[in-house]
Amino acid sequence: MNNTWPLLIILIISIFTKNNLLAAAAGVVLILDLMNLHQFYSLLERRGIEAGILFLSIALLIPFATGRVTIQDMFKTFSSTAGLFSIIGGLLGAYLNAQGVQFISNKPEIMPGILLGVVISVAFFGGVSVGPIMAAGITALLLSLIGN
Repeated sequence: MNNTWPLLIILIISIFTKNNLLAAAAGVVLILDLMNLHQFYSLLERRGIEAGILFLSIALLIPFATGRVTIQDMFKTFSSTAGLFSIIGGLLGAYLNAQGVQFISNKPEIMPGILLGVVISVAFFGGVSVGPIMAAGITALLLSLIGN
């Protein structure tokens, strides 16, 4: 029951701040916990991020399938300022996400701070709850800049 309290608190805060994705995630983990389905924890911990990235990637590729992004658009990426910055953004984002995954794996105790930051951002600044891995990467970068 002690493991249930943090999940319940996260669920309540997420509902209160209208962070539906985090509320759904907390609800699923809470149900797994209450139903003693702990055997799924390691699978979800190992493969959950991959599954999330898979579905996010599918959503990002739909404009190619619908024709909203064409082969000409792809070539324009290499010749426009916005396109070149998008490549740099992709490089930085992927690097920081990799740092975030590694950081969370090595220091899972950092998650309450990251979740609090995400909840505050969603509730008050129009943030989107897809950023905990990036937030962990930024945290790792900031800590490395100050020598921690």
